[in-house]
Amino acid sequence: MVIMWHLLWPSVLLGLFFNICPACPLEIQKEKNHYYVARGSSIQLPCAYTQTVDSQQDTKILWSIVSADGYEQPIIWFTGGRLYSDLYKPMEGRVNFTSADPQNGDASIKIQDVRLSDMKMYRCMVKKLPELELKTLELTVMEAPSQPLCSVAKEDNSMTLKCRSMHGTPPLHYIWSKTSGNKVLPIQATVDPTGATLHWNITERECGSYRCTVESMVATKHCDLHLNCSLPHDSNVGSPLLLTTTAVVAIVVAVTTLFIFTVVLAVLLYRKGKEQSKDINIAM
Repeated sequence: MVIMWHLLWPSVLLGLFFNICPACPLEIQKEKNHYYVARGSSIQLPCAYTQTVDSQQDTKILWSIVSADGYEQPIIWFTGGRLYSDLYKPMEGRVNFTSADPQNGDASIKIQDVRLSDMKMYRCMVKKLPELELKTLELTVMEAPSQPLCSVAKEDNSMTLKCRSMHGTPPLHYIWSKTSGNKVLPIQATVDPTGATLHWNITERECGSYRCTVESMVATKHCDLHLNCSLPHDSNVGSPLLLTTTAVVAIVVAVTTLFIFTVVLAVLLYRKGKEQSKDINIAM
């Protein structure tokens, strides 16, 4: 029983304290406790607090990194009206308070040029005797998706639009949209499970501009492509002008063959005409 009391008495005292004082003189605002950020960007970790009772005591604010074993590494400290911002070399020059005077209710910090090594647990401590409040946040650093590449593949009367971002921390979500005309994707279009490929049979009304957007938890990128159609006005079905290398070679070969045939035929007719003229002269 004695051992159990030693283990439980802190929780009992805290429970009594909060029951007696539901509105404490010092309180940190509770917001979400998990934040996601792209590597190389900046992030604000909030720590706003309220003070309902004036006190002559200085407000002390300390942000620290909390390791898995519970060790706390201070990174920035405000006390006695003075700021100490270079307490942790790996973050030196990259972390600061967002407020010029953090003792006035906003102890939030901003981390610039976020690195993968910044992916840690952070703790904000606000202390104004006899009160002390803590808030712990988790920061996850991710690679933003790279600029996606859009491409088109055509086979007979079917069209496939492809989109791929080569880099980025998963999960990556691909979203297709039409940005011209009625701005509605083809009804018969099918999308693969990843969302990176859009496939359908071609009709004239589905030509135009399309956009592929790739989204992650920290960033959004997109690429655009345009399908150009050349169709008779009275036709309902046609194909975009997407001439492959094979098609171009076939056209060139056909035109060249027709030209050579025409030249050979002209030479033969010319020679035959000359021979007939000679025969007429000899007969005379």
